[in-house]
Amino acid sequence: MSNKNPYSQAAGAYVKIATATDQRTMEATVLLQAAQKLENLANRLQGGEKVGLEELGEILNHNQKLWQLFVSDMDNPDHHLPQGLRNNVASLAFFVFKHTQEILVDTQADKFQVLININRCIAAGLMKKPDAAASAKHTQPPEAKVASDSIA
Repeated sequence: MSNKNPYSQAAGAYVKIATATDQRTMEATVLLQAAQKLENLANRLQGGEKVGLEELGEILNHNQKLWQLFVSDMDNPDHHLPQGLRNNVASLAFFVFKHTQEILVDTQADKFQVLININRCIAAGLMKKPDAAASAKHTQPPEAKVASDSIA
């Protein structure tokens, strides 16, 4: 295991990508990178390779730290996402934490697929750019929305 703190590694990767791109793309990229690490580890386990607990913990911890960053972000009362969606992200993160613990207790290659799928699905959603009409509808004041709906 490296001498670096896994939280620092996750945050460092997050910051490195943030300087090069928008936040949605950055978040998608770090999720895809974590998914790839998880998939590589699962493939090695599936192939019968013995993986040390240290390496297993490092990769799972990296993914978990990313999700901890997302939970922290969802806790911000000024976050732009609606409260219901923020709650859903937080619930998903807690599922990731629980499933990670289950993998540590009983490490089997097929158990990684859930985490891989979650990361990839969330990344795919983040990479989709909201269409202009939907964005405009959500950002209009209620009076403007009612007026534009009655015109159409």
